[in-house]
Amino acid sequence: MTITLLGDSLTAGNLGIPYTEYLKLPEESRVINHGMDGDTILGVCSRLDDALRTDKPDILVIQTGANDLLLPEMAARDGNWTPFIEEMTARGSLPTPNYNTFAEIYTDMIEAASSRGIDGIVCVTIPPIGENLGSERNHRRVEYNRQIREAAGAAGAGIADAAEKFENLLKEVTPLSDWFFDNPMDFTTDTRKLHRAKGAMALSEKRGLYLTMDGAHLNERGAELMGTVISRAILACCLCTAPEII
Repeated sequence: MTITLLGDSLTAGNLGIPYTEYLKLPEESRVINHGMDGDTILGVCSRLDDALRTDKPDILVIQTGANDLLLPEMAARDGNWTPFIEEMTARGSLPTPNYNTFAEIYTDMIEAASSRGIDGIVCVTIPPIGENLGSERNHRRVEYNRQIREAAGAAGAGIADAAEKFENLLKEVTPLSDWFFDNPMDFTTDTRKLHRAKGAMALSEKRGLYLTMDGAHLNERGAELMGTVISRAILACCLCTAPEII
């Protein structure tokens, strides 16, 4: 069984702890990772055809959406974010202008994969962006996740509802931390710190975070949860059975 993962930094696993380390799949599974840091749904869509043609997967996992919300915010900050935004723009990682366009592209991706004979498609909802669920960006994320669920449901695709699982856990955490990265250099600095004693969890503890090390990228606890959710959705596609509830 060949599984293609197509997504952004959470799938790439270069920042924070990779959820791919926690995937629990049959031993004969072959996992091909096409994650790309900073990518948006437009970028993911532009890479879809090549990935499907090269990999010939049995299962496609689509994980995207956070950067469609974040890149406009980063662009508005200007300053240190300008070179990063210019790099993303040059390579085609452009944010969609609104959730309707996002939904159209998501539907197009599912249809494109289905047209190539891929029956096992798993759509991953967007986990909280910043662990304060009451933030404006998380209110907007809710609407984007609604579009993902509707697109998947209409096409009969599977759902790995990472958003719901993360939100349920964070609702039990008091107080919720407002800590969120504010400089692209944070990524480089944090990556170095991962190799020290407690790694990502040490950063999380210092910042009052529970599932991420910087508000977006996963610590060990978040990576394990996301890996479990995606694994069960993949197995449900393979076995045509509903995954167990965590």
